[in-house]
Amino acid sequence: MKRKHWFIRILSFFAIFSFLLNCVCYGSAVREDSKATLEEVLDSFEFATEEQKDAFKFICESAEVSLPERLGTQELLQLVASTQERFVNRADKQERWETKDLSWMANNIESLNKKFADLGLVDAVFHGFRQHASPYCTQYDAVCILGARKSEMEKRMKFVERLVKEKGHFFNWVVLLTGARPATVGVDGTMEEIAEIAQFFSIESSEVTEAHIFKYLYEKSLLNKDKLKFLVIDTPGKDGRRPTTQTTVEDFCLWLNAHPGKIDQALFISSQPYVAYQMAIVEEILQQNNSNLSFRIAGNLYVPGNNSVKTLAGALGSYIWAEMPICLRHFGLKIKTDEELALAKRLYGHMPWIYKSLPFAQVSTDVPSTP
Repeated sequence: MKRKHWFIRILSFFAIFSFLLNCVCYGSAVREDSKATLEEVLDSFEFATEEQKDAFKFICESAEVSLPERLGTQELLQLVASTQERFVNRADKQERWETKDLSWMANNIESLNKKFADLGLVDAVFHGFRQHASPYCTQYDAVCILGARKSEMEKRMKFVERLVKEKGHFFNWVVLLTGARPATVGVDGTMEEIAEIAQFFSIESSEVTEAHIFKYLYEKSLLNKDKLKFLVIDTPGKDGRRPTTQTTVEDFCLWLNAHPGKIDQALFISSQPYVAYQMAIVEEILQQNNSNLSFRIAGNLYVPGNNSVKTLAGALGSYIWAEMPICLRHFGLKIKTDEELALAKRLYGHMPWIYKSLPFAQVSTDVPSTP
């Protein structure tokens, strides 16, 4: 009789184990093949409030970007494609300031500016874009200022001065993340201003780069009077491409690896409306480089005007592009079909570092070479 009871117990155990195993496997399959709701996708983009969701939908409707109620891999990649076309409108190797306005950007300008502000792309960010970020922090090992055209670098430098003087921030290091982008008259100042920078470094005007401009601005800033440790990440161009946020942060990771314990916490400085976009880029690069750097991104406000929709839409489209690999991984979605593979390659193939981070159903051996 006892043997019979033990036999029944063993059978019951295996029956329950088999049931649970099937549930787990079935649940995994459902997650991989299912679609996320539009609301869930917007939550993953940190557009969590009803006001923000309505703002995103209004902007997409204005730009004639369709928004399905449920989105799988194909629909999410198509959202990137649509927003690249209707928001960013930027060709390969084209600078942001070289892009043209699309017709929809001239309509409902005041309403659109308000909606972009609702998404958090306008107001100054002092403690990081993520809403779930840990409590407000004012002490960091380093402030890392991202390079840009001259006027933006000046604003970013002034913003850091404001953080120190008005907001009580403290840093041991100032890091300039910049590179060898050639200076451009009209973008980086007048011919006379560029000549003045060239004279400061005893070089020809034609030799002036973004890095020279950034170092010059730092020399003239109040930060230079605080006796902080100073580091310049001066990244060269490669194969006809100028340095980018990606390449400068990668070089910074190399420096961090060579100097362990020097900088463990950093506040990166961008400017609106690009704080969210550059947050996504920095987050992905640090993850790919196995960096333990704890970071946040802050940035000065952006003042919308009558011609600001192009800039704001471009920044939003760039953020969606940069955040989508994280979004796909978040929902456990995989790139599987030939159509999805072709679309992924078209959207991300020119950036192998982010292309290889996409969640493929099978390990992709067809990784584009670095342009």
